[in-house]
Amino acid sequence: MRLWTALALFFCTTAIQAATSDLLYLQPPRSDADATHSYYLDLLSVVLPEHPLTIIRGGATSQERSMQLLDRGTITIAWSGTNTPREKQFRPVRVPLYAGLLGIRMPVIRASDKRRFDQISNESDLKAMVACQGGQWPDSDIMEANGYTVERITSFEQMYRMLEGGRCDYFPRGITEIYGELESNTYPSLMAYDRVLLAYTFPMYFFTSKDNEALARKLEERLLTFAESGDLQAFIRQHPVTRSAFPLARFSESLIFSLKNPDLPAETPLQNRALWMDLPSERHSQTDSETTPLTGDPVLHE
Repeated sequence: MRLWTALALFFCTTAIQAATSDLLYLQPPRSDADATHSYYLDLLSVVLPEHPLTIIRGGATSQERSMQLLDRGTITIAWSGTNTPREKQFRPVRVPLYAGLLGIRMPVIRASDKRRFDQISNESDLKAMVACQGGQWPDSDIMEANGYTVERITSFEQMYRMLEGGRCDYFPRGITEIYGELESNTYPSLMAYDRVLLAYTFPMYFFTSKDNEALARKLEERLLTFAESGDLQAFIRQHPVTRSAFPLARFSESLIFSLKNPDLPAETPLQNRALWMDLPSERHSQTDSETTPLTGDPVLHE
């Protein structure tokens, strides 16, 4: 009887493990305003339909915290903007999840400051202002390397609150993020300001741990096929989080300040144009250094 009981428990446990071995553990949202969280879940559901998804318990999780959880094995897949240190520590899945549009940054500003931002005519005018940014975000490093003033803040939620409170002048958000975050009307005194944009090459990737190569390879192959078929661009255009950025022609008259990304990994797949979605044109204002698109980065056109 004991033998049969032991065998029954063994087979039951094995069956449960088999049923959950493909389960992917994911991070919770960064805050109540993190509208983009559903985008990543929906994208994973499309390209890895055989893997059930579960969100770990816990409160708001910063970008840096999510990478720590990935390092500890608490979560299976994380998402983050890339840089060289992250690609050395983790396994990047090198398909830009927003087709490169994450690097097109639009300021969130206080509505009361609109007239002040309307006076911007060159890059120096914007550099004289203070941007709220994530303390550990690669964006902060990129902006500071290009001469911008950055107030580094740990909490995503706090960035919006500090902007409301006047601790900084603007909060640059990707054009695929900004509208979803502001649609909740959590911050009625703030607005998206589309007359001025920052542009730098900054792909958002999925990451796995270095010892999860099989999953990373599968995810990379699926995403690459999804992108090269045009389905990823269609997904971006249609998803509730990102569709408000379109049509991209709406930005054809915006002032666009190009920034160099000094820590863009050499392995970034810049030559595969199927992975990048571009603005219709760039009307660059006079910058402090140049008036041409980013050296070595994708030219923005459609």
